[in-house]
Amino acid sequence: MINSISVLFITLDPDLAGQVIGRIRYRGHAVRPKQAGNARDLERLLQSHRFDAVVLIDGDLDIGLEELTEALHRAGRQTPIVMLTDRAQELRLSAVEGGAFAVVDTENHDVAAAMTLKAVEYLNKGREINHLRTLLQEADRRYLLMLDSSRYPIACFHEGVATYANDTWRNCFEMELSESLDHLTLQDLVIPDQHEDLVHLLRIRQNQPENVETCETLTLRTRRGQTFDADLLLTGAVIGGQPCTVVHLSFAGGEPTLQELNGAAMKPLGHDRSPGPPSGSEGNATPRTDPGAARARPKNEGARPDEPGNPGDKAPVRPPDEPRMDPAQQQREFLRAVERTLADTARSELPLGLVVCALDTRDRQLGDSPDVLGNVLQRTLANGLPRSATVAVLEKGHCGILLSDTNRAAVEAQLDALVKQVHEQAIPLDDGGTITGSLACGAVLADDTESSAQELLDRCHQTLAEARASGGGCYRFRMPPGIQQSDPEADRIWKTRVEEALQKNSLKLLYQPIVSLQGDDSPRYDVFVRLEAEGGETHEPNEFLPAAERSGVAAHLDRWIIQHAVTALSEQLQRDPRTTFFVRLSQGSLDAQAVVTWLQEFLEHSQVPAGNIVVEFKEATILTQLDSAGATAQGLKALGVGLCIGDFGNGLDPFKILGPVDAGYIKLDGGYVSRLASDHSAQESVRQLTETARASDRQVIVPMVEDADTLTLLFSVQVNLVQGYFVQPPGEQLDFDFASGL
Repeated sequence: MINSISVLFITLDPDLAGQVIGRIRYRGHAVRPKQAGNARDLERLLQSHRFDAVVLIDGDLDIGLEELTEALHRAGRQTPIVMLTDRAQELRLSAVEGGAFAVVDTENHDVAAAMTLKAVEYLNKGREINHLRTLLQEADRRYLLMLDSSRYPIACFHEGVATYANDTWRNCFEMELSESLDHLTLQDLVIPDQHEDLVHLLRIRQNQPENVETCETLTLRTRRGQTFDADLLLTGAVIGGQPCTVVHLSFAGGEPTLQELNGAAMKPLGHDRSPGPPSGSEGNATPRTDPGAARARPKNEGARPDEPGNPGDKAPVRPPDEPRMDPAQQQREFLRAVERTLADTARSELPLGLVVCALDTRDRQLGDSPDVLGNVLQRTLANGLPRSATVAVLEKGHCGILLSDTNRAAVEAQLDALVKQVHEQAIPLDDGGTITGSLACGAVLADDTESSAQELLDRCHQTLAEARASGGGCYRFRMPPGIQQSDPEADRIWKTRVEEALQKNSLKLLYQPIVSLQGDDSPRYDVFVRLEAEGGETHEPNEFLPAAERSGVAAHLDRWIIQHAVTALSEQLQRDPRTTFFVRLSQGSLDAQAVVTWLQEFLEHSQVPAGNIVVEFKEATILTQLDSAGATAQGLKALGVGLCIGDFGNGLDPFKILGPVDAGYIKLDGGYVSRLASDHSAQESVRQLTETARASDRQVIVPMVEDADTLTLLFSVQVNLVQGYFVQPPGEQLDFDFASGL
């Protein structure tokens, strides 16, 4: 046999599975098959085994493609699915769009075998690509470590903009070590009279191989205006998948001090220059750190203590008695640990679990110090997790948890315990005091089919934002696009609970201020709902709203929320007639004539002006129900009600949606905010969306603002309005001081 593959057959017909197995063996491959005939067997096998492919035989049992895809995700797997079916050709496209790798006729066993092998090949190629990506990232890391340790000024530029500079370079140009390199170009560091010489040098560099040096002596200037002459040695490199120009500065007799920068004597370029070429250096010249040499260095030669392959690399992230690294450094080390564990899952039957946690507290003094919250949270989490878990402080005061060889049930049990532990205890601080708060978590399960640790971490941050938006004190698992967590029995239960809550008025409204960054002190509040169960348990919207939509009670729920919100608004208008409430209409309420007539009558009865209400539609609701959403929006606008589009900015041309729904407010998707501080492209997207909206006299709302750094960035791009936990968590009181602002 050429090789052996592990295949899971979802069927009650072992003979049919045997036919496909025989064709695979005929093609020279051994098969290690397993069979699942019901949902319980499927869950058990996915939790305990790792499969190269899943063959779903459609129609002979209750497990469909949607249920299988969800079960794979719950197990942290991205195993390709080959579906055998008797469906008509025109119905098979939906199966491919629903996640099937291939759809084959049930009786076409040869094609089924061939597509199963193709699916395995696809999976293995993806694993190889991920492995190579990890190796390249490690090579990049080692390369930058070498540049970090160089005593010569070195910087890297991509498309003319700086992406890296070592500490020596920063000192040379009088830059703060923590200063951002955004928008810094090489031209900024050369005196204006020599800009043409620099352009000519860079043009020559474009036509040279990576390892060939391009050299020129130019006069440079520091951030404070001091000038000095230096030899620029330009080489090429690929860092993070991007072609870069690496710039080395060399000086006669080594690097000058800042006092010597102006008018420092320079030595002509030649074989005797101090920072010698990568090879062939002679005499007593000090060899220069070279990019090409960094990649070719033997594994054990000159290794630094914190590089892989050394004992220090295996040190756990979390021991509290070791000197603390700053959160950015801890996050880099944490991502390296995730990359290694992802690679290790190739040899394990179980996936890894990755979690990002945040501690929500009303103590604003602590809330303004993310590092303090992060360190406090790290200690708390470490005490509640097994020793095999890795816990690290990340940026923004968040903490990351890495769990190897785990499963969904084990992660859920650990997160349940952590959320309960944080809710029930006073957390000790370094100064002897205590704080209380709630824990919110975003989690994913993954194996080596995932592309990168950074993408997994981004998913965790997005899911954490969803957990916090729902009120905190809970955890969420990330579901991939297109997968809906639906269960008819669970929907029936939630429908009954919602109907009982509507009858008993056991729903609760919370209000979160929407605050202007442009000096407008008009009070605005976003209205949220919670469902209070017997025994005091409170359910967040994400738990019951999707089921309410599917079971047909969402329209009744919308009206209850709006009725009680308008009643509260009526009282608030007596204190400030400018107060505006933002409420939502779900897909179930998009009956234009009925909802507009009802709202008009209720507002007149409550004596609340229509202009003090803004109705929000989700972007996805509009796109899937364009006609009914457009008609409802037109009716509301004619009534005088304001309009808002939520989760805005996901389409290729997002502003096109403003044709049928002419909204005065657009609320950006929370995904932009979760990566705003670290992702320049997200900052630019927010800037462009804001500028386009302002040009058409619309106001931009940015939700989920959780820290001062994000708020500062939003100030810089002139966003109109913000909301989030950093401003104020949702609460029952309408007590925010809009006059004082932020």
